[in-house]
Amino acid sequence: MIVPTVLWSETSGFSTLYAEFKKGNYSLVSKQSLQYLNGREPEKDPRIFFLYVSTEESWSNLKSKVGKDVSPNFKSSPHYWNAIYLFMERALVFGESDLLVEWGKEFQKNGKQSPKYNDALLLYGLGLMDLKNESEAKKIFTEIESNSPSKHVLSQLEEIKSAGK
Repeated sequence: MIVPTVLWSETSGFSTLYAEFKKGNYSLVSKQSLQYLNGREPEKDPRIFFLYVSTEESWSNLKSKVGKDVSPNFKSSPHYWNAIYLFMERALVFGESDLLVEWGKEFQKNGKQSPKYNDALLLYGLGLMDLKNESEAKKIFTEIESNSPSKHVLSQLEEIKSAGK
């Protein structure tokens, strides 16, 4: 099998990877995006970080990469925060409440501009509840309610509250 090599350039790097992503070549996208992220450039494209988080199959590799220092421009990008939200969803699936809390705190501190802010706080609250920290979880849930959450988030919040009673 011949695997195409993605040639990096400022304009085509993301476009090329995204085209492969749309074709379902997730293994290639994961490998090439990781290669890019491990490169020497000081500032990286947060969209490629999102593609990496979206396609990396190995949970341990993903945890390792997400936990490392990030490019300075990432925290101002909605693509970065969407990737962190995807990471938090996987942490929920794998029952890693400590990671939900760790990244939930980070989201609360630095990710307010993200469209996934309330969704991430909901996962943060679930992590807190799982770790038996109900009082902090209630504070997070109150914050969500004060942020004009979507109907979907409100519905999930109501489900959590009714299950907790």
